[in-house]
Amino acid sequence: MRILFVHSIGKNKYGGGERWVVNAASGMHQKGHFVVVAGRKNAVLLHEAAKNGVQTTVFDIRSDINIFQAYRLSRFIRKNQIDVIICKSRELAVCGMAAKWSGNPLLIRRTGSPPPPGSKKLARRTQKYVDGVVTNTTTIRDIYHNLGFTENDFVKVIYNGLHFDDDTPPFDFSKAFPGKTIGLCVGRAVGHKGYFYLIDALVALKEAYPELLFYVLGDGKDKERLISYAREKQVDSMIHFAGYVHQPVPYFKGCDFFLHPSLYEGMPNAAMEAMAYGKPVIMTRVNGADELSQNGQFARLIPAANAEAISTAVAKAMDNKSDFIAMGQKARDMVREKYGMNTMLTELEEYLIARLEHKEKNIKL
Repeated sequence: MRILFVHSIGKNKYGGGERWVVNAASGMHQKGHFVVVAGRKNAVLLHEAAKNGVQTTVFDIRSDINIFQAYRLSRFIRKNQIDVIICKSRELAVCGMAAKWSGNPLLIRRTGSPPPPGSKKLARRTQKYVDGVVTNTTTIRDIYHNLGFTENDFVKVIYNGLHFDDDTPPFDFSKAFPGKTIGLCVGRAVGHKGYFYLIDALVALKEAYPELLFYVLGDGKDKERLISYAREKQVDSMIHFAGYVHQPVPYFKGCDFFLHPSLYEGMPNAAMEAMAYGKPVIMTRVNGADELSQNGQFARLIPAANAEAISTAVAKAMDNKSDFIAMGQKARDMVREKYGMNTMLTELEEYLIARLEHKEKNIKL
């Protein structure tokens, strides 16, 4: 197959969606397929794709409808004889037009976030352009089914795959924070990641657990507000906003436990990664959380947007550390068996081949 990934994201952003593109693109490349990743000029995404041996090209798609970029993209598709385009919602119309103008290659939308309830625009564009949807939770698949996309395997659940890095040493938190129990959070410093509720929860935890410190990896527009809010609540000594870290694996390995307080999410990738390294996890019951934890068997689930629930769960973990640690070890075995990169790549390859065959069959009819 000749596959084009289109992901026009801010040049400095490199989160779960971008990691998926690089993993999927490099994996398909290693399987022998011709692969190109298209994105914004100087984007970290393109740098990481190139570092993994994948060809890259620049397409700066900044709006839903861009006739010029659609025309440019159609010429690129023709020139490179692309069979499959994989994009997200932002590029859907541009990629859809380009596909129709260039011989109608397969167009797959990949999404790790639930669409807005009853989204008519998304439904129309999916109906008009898309040949299939890849997502990473059954709940997102069910939302698409409710929008009318019930054809068998049109929407395919393929769980995100992880590379298990067992060689990198853990980050030594004890140097900067001696005697502290480290709760790690990984995610952008924005309101919907739930950090304001975490700060409220720290007020209730402060007296009983002075050794507790939350270490937050991620930048975002609310970072300074969060720092000010922690200072206002007089818990700034209990939470440290470390900013963006490109390679968080040492921090997963070095922490004592992981907290994911997000208000909404697709499949919580950071929580999955923490589990892969045997760290006990507390996470809000958002979208893929039940699926990942197998209904709370491998992580402690709490309601979203609830500071009291965070403080209660953390206190319980601090008071019953042996049970909490044992849960993390069980989660490690489960995640490594179910969410390996080879499994994801095999399922993605099989799905793309099946949808190509389905499209070609329908064209002949």
